[in-house]
Order: sequence, then structure tokens, then C-alpha cells
Amino acid sequence: MSKSVFGEIAIPVGSQFLSEFDRVPYGCKKVSVDVPHNKITGPVADLTRNLYFTRRVAEDMMHSPKMDPKVRHYAADTANYAHDLEFFARQLGLAFKMPTGVYAPYLPLDMDAMPDPALIASLFAVSAAPGNI
Repeated sequence: MSKSVFGEIAIPVGSQFLSEFDRVPYGCKKVSVDVPHNKITGPVADLTRNLYFTRRVAEDMMHSPKMDPKVRHYAADTANYAHDLEFFARQLGLAFKMPTGVYAPYLPLDMDAMPDPALIASLFAVSAAPGNI
């Protein structure tokens, strides 16, 4: 009997700087091109999205028949834990009156990370121009 070998599963969990300084200034004072996020609703949206992906991956591992039973047991625990935390994060999104997505999985959205609506409208106008058809 041979054992199955599974590939590595990547789970998006975000990133952060580990140094005491947020950014090291090189050359000029304006070194950041980051999208400005709301300090409260931005992390709530990121947390909810990451918990959703964690739960989905844990559920996939839990239902995989070729997984080791011990791994499936821990995946079930992780899925239950992530489900509870995801529910709480979604409730936080509702409490902060954050907009939610229109399509499944209906996660809270960080509207500060969205592009300007005028830019989106101009892209649609350019793509609908007679020369672009």
C-alpha cells in the first residue's frame, strides 16, 4: 500500500511588517502608494475574508477521503472554529454598517479599497466606444 502525497495548500492570511518602523524612507518623503483603509472596517473586511477562506479550505480537507484520519479530525476542529469566528466577524461588519457583497459569499467590503466610481464609469465608456467593438 502506498501513501498519497498531497501538494502544499496556500491559505491567504495577510502580511505585516515585523520591524518597529512601518516603512523605511528611501529618497523622498512620500514612499507609500498603499490604498488608504479605514482603520476599523478595513481589518474587519480582511479578517472576515481570511476566515471564510480558512473555513473553506478546512472543510475541503475534512471531506477529502484520502486524508489521514488525524488530519481530517483537526481539519474538522479548524472548520468549526473558523465558522464561529467568521460568523462573529460578519456580525461585526453588520454592527459597523459595512456594505456587503452582492454575490456569494456576501462578505463585508472595505469600500476605501475600491476604485473611484468615476474611474469605473470611464472604463465602461471607453470599452463601449464604437471603435472598440
